[in-house]
Amino acid sequence: MGLNSAWYQSNPALYYLRNSLRGLGMRVRIREFALSEQPMDILATLIGLKPDVICFSAYVWNRGLIQLLIPELRKLLPKAKIVLGGPEADSPSLQESPDFVLRGPGEGIFRLLAESGFSLPRGIHEAPAPHLQDLPFPYRASDKPALQNKLIYYETSRGCPFRCVYCLSALDTRNEARFDPALSADRKRLFAELDRLVALEPRTLKFVDRSFNAHPGLARLIWKYALERGQSCEFHFEIYPGLLAEEDIRLLEKAPPGRIRFEIGIQTTNPEVATNCGRASDWPKARNILLALRQRTQVRVHADLLAGLPGENISSIFNSLDELAALFPHEIQLGLLKILPHTPMRDIASQRGYLWMDDPPYQVLASDALSFAEISELHDLARAINLYWNKAEFIGHWEDLLKSGKPASELFIRLRSHHYANSLPLHSISRQARAEIFAKTLLI
Repeated sequence: MGLNSAWYQSNPALYYLRNSLRGLGMRVRIREFALSEQPMDILATLIGLKPDVICFSAYVWNRGLIQLLIPELRKLLPKAKIVLGGPEADSPSLQESPDFVLRGPGEGIFRLLAESGFSLPRGIHEAPAPHLQDLPFPYRASDKPALQNKLIYYETSRGCPFRCVYCLSALDTRNEARFDPALSADRKRLFAELDRLVALEPRTLKFVDRSFNAHPGLARLIWKYALERGQSCEFHFEIYPGLLAEEDIRLLEKAPPGRIRFEIGIQTTNPEVATNCGRASDWPKARNILLALRQRTQVRVHADLLAGLPGENISSIFNSLDELAALFPHEIQLGLLKILPHTPMRDIASQRGYLWMDDPPYQVLASDALSFAEISELHDLARAINLYWNKAEFIGHWEDLLKSGKPASELFIRLRSHHYANSLPLHSISRQARAEIFAKTLLI
């Protein structure tokens, strides 16, 4: 069972685990819900299925709802076994509830648990998973009614060559590619799987590789497919900008609007801060890549900054925002650092005197260089960016303002201050109201 953050999302773990039970004669039903759905409705659906085993996939965004549902399922289905997997599965607040907690990649241990008839000793279990290249394609043609017009996830690699201290992949030593682009058989299998994905008619096909272009040959093969045969959906990739080469830019110049979206983690333009968080970034090179993507391609660029990194004060964050906005990415996300369990950032945060939320999303409340008041200011600034930049409503005005030498951070602060002075929320503002506020605040 998946509890997704929005209705249009899906959970690939469910489809992988379904396939791991092939040949065992078990009836598997996948059910996905959005967090906006009422617990009573979710319970009614699950009870109506009369399951013998209920499996949850637990993440930062859904742990609270799972924590609420499991005790009620115990009352209503006392004989059902409950299995919990995912990054939040071994949270102390959940371990008392399920019969089985699966730690790490689930494909291997879930098969062993099922082969035992779900009769292993109660508690935490872990086992090596098969290599990504050995896992069967997760989706079936019969999944189309459930997945059509949604965001479908697909992965071509597991692991990450970078060791950013705040990331769940920081301690992941895997470097598994699903395909070798040099092998004809692998290329054929890749294209066959992409054909099957496109046939599901997703709204977006999102590649969940941590750094998609860490395998450049494979990345180019998939981009060529998207350009030549992927007419029906958007292809979303999380890339590392420093790994893009001129060859990639020339290829991406052929992309039509709406075909390819890049999510690019800049996080900071401050080299000392990047070093503090183990990020091998080169801002001057990344800057040139972003500039080439915006000036020479139709690729949609979503660029991330992260507030709360070790040693970074608010002036440095404003400077990163100013430098990034000057390149005019289509979207800017100013996120607040999450102090995730099982990452090196937990120890660093403790050593440096951070404060953060005890429960998901584990958001930073104060860092070694930011007070809570400054974190709150940045939180509001992020919402102002979303309202006045990411909706692409004032593109010409933004270009004029920034090219005239006005720093982006100063402009967003002025917008934020206007909302505060007039008791206006930083969300749910109509387009007409946004235009009036933008003109009154920045164009006078």
